[in-house]
Amino acid sequence: MRVQRPQERLRGGTGALVRRRVATAADGTAARTVAVIDCGASSVRAFIAEIAGAEQRVLEDIVHPVDLTVAFSSGRLDRAGMDAVARAVGAIMTAARGYGVSTARAVGTSALREAENTDVLVERLRVEHGIELEVIDGPEAARLHFEALRLFAPRAGLGLAGSTLMIDIGGGSTAVSLARDGKLVHTVDEHFGTIRMWEQFQSLRDAADFAVTVDRFSLGAAHMLLGRLPQRQVDRLVVTGGEVRRLVQLLDPESDGLIEEIDTARLAAWIKRMAGLPTARRAEACGMDAVSAGRLLPAASLVRHLCAESGAKRVLVPPFTLRDGLLADLLPGAHGPHHLDADHLLAEARQLVARYGGHLPYAENTASLAVQIFDQTTALHRLGARERLLLEFSALVHDIGSYINVRNRHKHTMYLIQAVDIAGLTRNEKDMVANIARYHRKSPPEPHHEDFTRLPRRERVVASHLAAILRLAYALDVERQQRVRKVRVTVDDGRLLLRLDRRQVALEGWSVAGKARMFEDAFGLQVVVLPREGE
Repeated sequence: MRVQRPQERLRGGTGALVRRRVATAADGTAARTVAVIDCGASSVRAFIAEIAGAEQRVLEDIVHPVDLTVAFSSGRLDRAGMDAVARAVGAIMTAARGYGVSTARAVGTSALREAENTDVLVERLRVEHGIELEVIDGPEAARLHFEALRLFAPRAGLGLAGSTLMIDIGGGSTAVSLARDGKLVHTVDEHFGTIRMWEQFQSLRDAADFAVTVDRFSLGAAHMLLGRLPQRQVDRLVVTGGEVRRLVQLLDPESDGLIEEIDTARLAAWIKRMAGLPTARRAEACGMDAVSAGRLLPAASLVRHLCAESGAKRVLVPPFTLRDGLLADLLPGAHGPHHLDADHLLAEARQLVARYGGHLPYAENTASLAVQIFDQTTALHRLGARERLLLEFSALVHDIGSYINVRNRHKHTMYLIQAVDIAGLTRNEKDMVANIARYHRKSPPEPHHEDFTRLPRRERVVASHLAAILRLAYALDVERQQRVRKVRVTVDDGRLLLRLDRRQVALEGWSVAGKARMFEDAFGLQVVVLPREGE
């Protein structure tokens, strides 16, 4: 085990944020002590931190080495790996209790995602140490790194105008995020990791052959990552990860800034020099063992190729980690796990529309009509702001399935939503959005629709109510010309009256009549379309 004190983190340049001692917040709120744990393929890391208002201070930065790399080759955790994780978490929780920790969150990443028997370890940690370990997916990991970046940027004087490509190179996978003007619009997870690359190619006997093979593979990974982005050219590349931070120290041993910048020419020269060295001499030149030195090459190669292929003008290496994102979730006013605010989620939805060739003005008008109906029927559905946001997201993306096939576009929309990475939604919320969008047309949910019936009971009810509203909004733009932009909703004598901002509404009346069954079944009201008043 290694315990790194807060002052050591700041001196060594590996601390995420400049933290000062806090006892109470500005409003007099007492500080609280929290713990966040990140279980990765090669270590279990934790922060024990003090939070008072928006201020935070890391009391302990704890690292326990473990080895879960067998999960990448066998798809299972072995007993030794699970025992090591259990011991590490137990030691961390003992330390946390000594600090009087009130809140703890633990997450696992790629190795635990891929292992078939992870549930055994999760249950063991719950029973033995009282901690619920959540195995997070790639989008949640990307969101956590983005939350850390949002917290870090103003303190480091880093502007986020324009496009920012954020890459976290881990041991088993690489999380990719694209932000535009400080809003997260796209996330993707790639099975490229430094440990994974070492495990795959360490059997190559010739050191130069290993370096060239890793470099070629990294080039392919860079093409794959950038090819899945909505835009290839970016203004800045922000790279995080343990190997990347060690690489920065090798490239510039005197560096001690809050945020480092990689000189791409120096990086290319370092890769060329390392590629020409035998394994033992490479390790000696890096000042580490052969395995650690070998893991540096995939990180260095991927950064070099991403920079060259994306045209990024700057390659920045901030010192924060996934744990800083976990801490950011615990600050006052934070949305918490799996949540992004409305602006970010809707930016993701608009990006999906663009990605699948949708007509954004049509999608935005449908979403506007849907939330107008939602806002004017709260006495009926009694749903809140989060459900409103899910409706707006669903309405924006409801037509993306047309990219595959127009006739069954509602079904294609559903599985596209299920398949793509969406940061800021829980698994249940993502399934709800997929179902809401799926039922914007054609038949309502039926008993044999397994994707719908798998939703928990409350989520099924909410998804049905929101889909019923979306169907009405969808029906009001038959021509897809945004002819109807405003709707006034009233309830009168068992009827839901939709009064439109148009004089001639016969087509809209016919369309709504064919889509109103779900609403009528849910709320017991006949839906009637009326022209604007005075006609």
